Amino acid sequence: MVIPFYIEDNTMVLSVEILEKYVGQKVKDIYGREAGYIVNLYVEVDGTVTGIEIENNGSFMTIDPSRIKVENDNISILPDWKAEAISLLTKADRIRKRQRALEELYNRQEIPKNLYDETKRKLDAEMLKIKEEQLKIKNKLKARLNDIDEQLVEIDKAMVSLKMGYISGDIPDFAYKSSIEILKQGKESYTAEMDDIKKTIDKLDSLDKEGLDIGKPSLQINSSQDQGVKGNEGNKSELPMPIPVKVINTL
Repeated sequence: MVIPFYIEDNTMVLSVEILEKYVGQKVKDIYGREAGYIVNLYVEVDGTVTGIEIENNGSFMTIDPSRIKVENDNISILPDWKAEAISLLTKADRIRKRQRALEELYNRQEIPKNLYDETKRKLDAEMLKIKEEQLKIKNKLKARLNDIDEQLVEIDKAMVSLKMGYISGDIPDFAYKSSIEILKQGKESYTAEMDDIKKTIDKLDSLDKEGLDIGKPSLQINSSQDQGVKGNEGNKSELPMPIPVKVINTL
């Protein structure tokens, strides 16, 4: 099973009309693993869904609508780390575009200096928050990679033991085929998630490589200031040079 990597804005507003037909149905995550049943929707008076209740093996949890992916009448659940990464990268891209637009307006002298400074401070502060969130998400992704590594080790151990039991005749053919298929599907799902996490980390690292555009000065240069600097440099060159004096020791 190959899960295509994507980073996209998953902030589509989910209304009760979109999700109500899935209540009571079994749902999977985007890697094909069983995630439980949708048992309830938390809905605002305007019909906007603010939470989805999921039952899985007797446990209940409420997930944010940003973790729900509806495509071609198929519904699936995103892991929390992926929903957070998509949201972060979307916000970072939006702030960058606004920073570039602000610099362009200022360089074209279409925005006063005081408004430029105020807007720039706000955008820089938002980008600093992005940097903090980026570090938290990366730590969460690394922890999840460790969990997946442990799961893959467990699956490989079970597969080896199962094959030995089958070859030695301890496990019948029908039981072997059923069990090995479950283990293979589990390994494919965890491997797909692992690859997805690594690609997401690369995406987050690209924020550092591209720079956060914080505190960079405008490209605009004041010509009068520039001339003043040049004038000072000219004055420095006209100052008399000190005359070297040789001291003779008469002692």
